[in-house]
Amino acid sequence: MPKKKTPYRSKVKIGVDAQGKDIVKYIQGYTRAELAQAREAVIAHYITGEALEADRLFGDYAAEWFRVRKEPFISASTRNNYRTTLNKHLFPAFAERNLRAIRPAELQAFVNTYAGKSKSLITDIIGTLQAIYTAARQDGLVRANPAEDLRRPKPRPAEERRALTEDECLRIEALFNTHEHGLYLATMYYTGMRPGEVRGLQWGDIDWSANLIHVQRDIDYAAGAQVGELKTAASERYVPLVAPLRELLQPARQLPTAFIFPGKDGAPLAAVTARRMWLSLMAAAGLADPIPDDEPTCYGPGDIRGQYRARITPHALRHNFITRCWESGMDIMLTM
Repeated sequence: MPKKKTPYRSKVKIGVDAQGKDIVKYIQGYTRAELAQAREAVIAHYITGEALEADRLFGDYAAEWFRVRKEPFISASTRNNYRTTLNKHLFPAFAERNLRAIRPAELQAFVNTYAGKSKSLITDIIGTLQAIYTAARQDGLVRANPAEDLRRPKPRPAEERRALTEDECLRIEALFNTHEHGLYLATMYYTGMRPGEVRGLQWGDIDWSANLIHVQRDIDYAAGAQVGELKTAASERYVPLVAPLRELLQPARQLPTAFIFPGKDGAPLAAVTARRMWLSLMAAAGLADPIPDDEPTCYGPGDIRGQYRARITPHALRHNFITRCWESGMDIMLTM
């Protein structure tokens, strides 16, 4: 039988007790290298205080970091943004990896795959990685932050914010009286309100005698299509009720607390419904391109979201309104 290997043994002084006697910790290792590692571990734990906690999976730690250090202190929309960054981007790549096993070069290579994506997405991914590893370092899980010096790949150019062309305006205006969602389109077109603000409008927000619309609520889809706060405190404002829009709204007038554009059972309009409405409007206006049959989508048969891709977004109507106000000499701060 092979002779049983005897470990090397030693001891490390970590202090003295009340009587002045040495306090020691005994260590062992089957090689001198193992013995040296054991000595370093005792020194780090008892003397320098630099000992690392046991490694953890990135996914487990990041979920705890979000739940404890972020979620209680941020708005619903910001929480939704963090969840998307984690669930859609970071967890698929790193959830089952140990924190200390992920190297700086690997993180940089991952971030580089987002070249050509939006600047905000790249910022969210890098910022979240850096925050997670900063917390991990504070918790004694890593000695250094591997995300600290991540470089940002080049994002896609920012989309130009422009007014609508004359042809686009004519196509949109033609739908106000002919399309089932024409009133929704007209309200955004003639007021420059944000889409969520339009969906939050109630009939009582309209001052018919003064021809004004009081913008005082938004629909927060991050919280599940609930009435929420406006984007900023300055967003509460009055916008003019112009004559063409008044003519369209007045015949549909209902009780003051009813939403002008309600969803199911009078509740706020759902985000999915609003998206389908917009695509239906843009397709009718000839401002949407068909999605090729061989291009895969995640939508079921008959869902317009898998059939068309709009050329402009609802925010384009807001940009158009601001431009028209500026061109006419109006103080846009009064309406924005």
